[in-house]
Amino acid sequence: MIIVEVCGGLGNQMFQYALYIKLKEMGKDVRLDLSSYKKGNSMRRFELDIFKIDYREADLKQIRKYKKPDVWKRLSPVPLKEKIYMENLDEGYQPAIFSFEDIYLSGYWQCERYFADIRELLLKKFSFSIEETLVNKEIFSKIKMSQSVSIHVRRGDYLDNQNIGAYGNICTLNYYNNAVSYMRKKVKDAVFFLFTDDIDWVKKFIYNEGMIVVDCNTGKKNYLDMFFMSQCKHNIIANSSFSWWGAWLNQNTGKIVISPKKWFQNHVVADQICQNFITVES
Repeated sequence: MIIVEVCGGLGNQMFQYALYIKLKEMGKDVRLDLSSYKKGNSMRRFELDIFKIDYREADLKQIRKYKKPDVWKRLSPVPLKEKIYMENLDEGYQPAIFSFEDIYLSGYWQCERYFADIRELLLKKFSFSIEETLVNKEIFSKIKMSQSVSIHVRRGDYLDNQNIGAYGNICTLNYYNNAVSYMRKKVKDAVFFLFTDDIDWVKKFIYNEGMIVVDCNTGKKNYLDMFFMSQCKHNIIANSSFSWWGAWLNQNTGKIVISPKKWFQNHVVADQICQNFITVES
């Protein structure tokens, strides 16, 4: 059996589920570990059910066969044997995981190469229900009727002390200015749609006349921002799995996706950036 740990927000959950589906398509006996969302102190929630997907969940007994609870490890007089493969972000894409049959996989797996060959299947799995097109009709209509370009600005928890060293100061104001300038040169009559968790900052520093700030998808409906990004013809993403998926789900054959050159401050490898992405300076 292979157990894939699911943790983090929606974008990370989608990467982990994509790996789960790839392993399943290979004929592996694979389950999901959703236990991180059942802890009382969890700041995240399991969000993949918005896609009405199917999956097999590992039970506690199966999980403990591979991964021992922290309290057990602290109290045990001898090291407890575990069968865990921890993703090494400094190595990037790690295809060795496909050779495993009996392992617990812990990581984010943010690389298209893990599942590029099952793209069509994942597009079906990660399809939003038809009702979503009836929400925010005006925004949806403007996106479909224009040379729409999404811009995603991720701030929020990226500015926290524990995160800023890894994720901060990558998508700078200079990055967004360069990305918008590039899009204006390549896309005639481009209309920019701004998606963010910091509306005030975006309105003050990025917004220009003619841009549209999408601020109607809040709380448990914030996943609609990803839906709308996927419906835009082109995308400017942040170093964020949320807007990465917005761009990846975009099925416009002539799309231009702009990404920062780095994904993390403290890791050299940036396998999160797809080969067809255009990178600009921060």
